[in-house]
Amino acid sequence: MVRKSPAAHGRKRDLRVRLPDHEHGVAVAEAVRHEVSVSRYLRTLLSEHCLTGRPPDEIASALSRLSRQLSGIGNNLNQIAHALNAGRHEPVSQVLTDIQATDSEVRALLRTLRP
Repeated sequence: MVRKSPAAHGRKRDLRVRLPDHEHGVAVAEAVRHEVSVSRYLRTLLSEHCLTGRPPDEIASALSRLSRQLSGIGNNLNQIAHALNAGRHEPVSQVLTDIQATDSEVRALLRTLRP
């Protein structure tokens, strides 16, 4: 098998990074877990951060918040279904508004994640 050089892949520059032993160990362990080289793992982290312009913690926080909102909406839908099955006709417009707002937030977050 012939391996292409990094320059053949458009990688012409070297970047040296010095890490303490424990951070290096974490980077190596994560690369092994993802079955890639440490170089590829770090390039992926760098490109994902630069492409989104947002640190991964902010994305995780936004997704967690949206998940809680969707859970609340699901609870509301269950309550409405229970009321309708009991013969009470509760207004559903607020639940639909909540669903649409959450859908808009999810779509906006997805646009920030996609290049």
